[in-house]
Amino acid sequence: MTSSPTFRALSAALLTAALALAVLPGCGKPPATQPEKKDDPKTEKKDDPKTEKKDDPKKVDPVSVEPKSSLGEVEPSADQMVMTFLKELGEGSAKADALSSNFLKSVGKPLETDPEKAAGVSRDNATRWLKRVGEGYTFSPALYRQQAGDAVYWRGQVNGRQLPAAGGAYSLRLVKDKDAGWKVDALALTSVEIKAGFAAATADDAFQMFAVTSFVEVLADAGAMTDEMRPPALARALTPEVRKAWAVPGKQDQDQGYDYSPALLRLAAINKYGGGTKEFTAAKTGDLTFSVVLTKPAGPKTIVVKLVKGIAPGEWLVSEVSEAKG
Repeated sequence: MTSSPTFRALSAALLTAALALAVLPGCGKPPATQPEKKDDPKTEKKDDPKTEKKDDPKKVDPVSVEPKSSLGEVEPSADQMVMTFLKELGEGSAKADALSSNFLKSVGKPLETDPEKAAGVSRDNATRWLKRVGEGYTFSPALYRQQAGDAVYWRGQVNGRQLPAAGGAYSLRLVKDKDAGWKVDALALTSVEIKAGFAAATADDAFQMFAVTSFVEVLADAGAMTDEMRPPALARALTPEVRKAWAVPGKQDQDQGYDYSPALLRLAAINKYGGGTKEFTAAKTGDLTFSVVLTKPAGPKTIVVKLVKGIAPGEWLVSEVSEAKG
């Protein structure tokens, strides 16, 4: 129960008065004939630990809790990490060490050797994936970026290779590892344009919108990422259940460490939803539910995307995709 202001003020006044009496000559001091009470070791040992463990206000740091649920500026260390990563990504020298353990499991496939199968990841193939995804591109500084606690979302423009003169877009999410610093936890490149989809009132809103838009970017991409490189980025955005429903893995896929078929996942993205998309809009329409309008040559197509909370900071995964009725 929370004390009223009047009660707290009265308590403070009484405490102040008691302390004043304690320091007056002759007040609060035991008689000289009774020193035993002052030096009683049992009293000191009993009271001090309790004061240290429960009552010491220095043990509480309310400020450290606030950034977990509010959006703010990106930490300089995260900013520097991204700029270095993007430079190396364009040069083709980015390494698997820049990735989080979860993202490494997505792009560190196929598993080809016994040690890789035992570890569940191939760091060599993760590095190859980064090289093939980014080499030859130029990545702009962030157009949109914000941080909430141990997560950062970051969006910018990408130019080069087979992209048109207007370029495309890239998006990534960072998470902070308490021992290893900032790591890239998701990365997507796209050739399609987002017309709307960035309004957010809270940190959850912002990271949910990021999850939806970056997913649709890969879903509808027509050239920023190659057919071979696109499935791992798309799989990273989906729950395991959706991956399997869209692309049931064959024996060879399972032997290589996949819980889905990369080839079938790519075809599902193109044939079922994203193929032919030139631009799209996204808007939140309900709790963890978004309406996405894909602009295609034959006319607009609306899909409904639903999310669930992931395990990493700022992580939301696509749990359902369906065509809007009517």
